[in-house]
Amino acid sequence: MFTIDNIRISALQVGLDACSVASATYYDQDAQYMNRWVAQGQHGNMEYLEHNCDKRYDIRLLVPGAVSVVVCLLRYENCGHDYHRTMKSKLYELEHMLMEQSQHTLQVANTQHIFCDSAPVLERRIAQDAGLGFIGRNHQFIHPVLGSRVHIGELVLNEDVIGRDQPVVNSCGQCTQCIEACPNHALGNEEWDATKCVAYITHKCEICQINCPYNESRFSK
Repeated sequence: MFTIDNIRISALQVGLDACSVASATYYDQDAQYMNRWVAQGQHGNMEYLEHNCDKRYDIRLLVPGAVSVVVCLLRYENCGHDYHRTMKSKLYELEHMLMEQSQHTLQVANTQHIFCDSAPVLERRIAQDAGLGFIGRNHQFIHPVLGSRVHIGELVLNEDVIGRDQPVVNSCGQCTQCIEACPNHALGNEEWDATKCVAYITHKCEICQINCPYNESRFSK
């Protein structure tokens, strides 16, 4: 059985920027929030969010036998032209390394168990549960050092991992810079209306990220 430190060291060795582990579980509060959000039509044309809800809220229904979720972050600048391919390549490399270290006893499903923004997975919530950061008022996942300009990927294991980092609570404090800067008022303290979001409409807006203090050093370079 691996420890969280063993896995984190291996993840950094294959070029991932951060790594931790969460338990595979059901996220009841997220299910309630998303069901209400979709029912209100705030998801816009993202009709895929209306399907596979049971699997989205419980990764154990997506990956048979899932016990632990290895969650990894990769900074935008380290992803090349296709972050899906880059992240998955590194996750497969991590799995191979762990398999070698365990003398091929590592337990994984014989179905798809590596993901990056390509399956019904609550990536941001699981990353927060793993202790890697928190979901900010801009509804982006924020790592306290790397900021929000990161992609999230998962390697699902069918075995437990020794050790857990504590989940990170929301650390926005009293800051509302992203809400105030949003040109279409798509953001609220608890809500994000995709139908008003310029990034959703045009894929060309980072205003809420630019105005986030956690990203100041990255946008000022």
